[in-house]
Amino acid sequence: MIQYLANYFKHVPPMFIDGLLYLLIGWFTFNQAYFGVDEAAKYIQPETKFWINWLIGSGAVICTSIKMFRSTAFAEHKQSTGQTNFITKPNP
Repeated sequence: MIQYLANYFKHVPPMFIDGLLYLLIGWFTFNQAYFGVDEAAKYIQPETKFWINWLIGSGAVICTSIKMFRSTAFAEHKQSTGQTNFITKPNP
């Protein structure tokens, strides 16, 4: 399944993937705050609210971890291939 996803997302532009990850991080974070207030406890059973918060929190952590990995892995890949350009500031 991971190989299938890797092949599928290979043809998707990296900017779209990063934008989608940021969108999902924001959406999961908002929903976690929304379902975490006391007002939600009035309308949702405690056990259901617990599992909803667990699912939403897990989604936020997964998306954030993928985004952090993509950022770090891309930078390390550029450094290892010698494609990194360092801009030096001239001394006054």
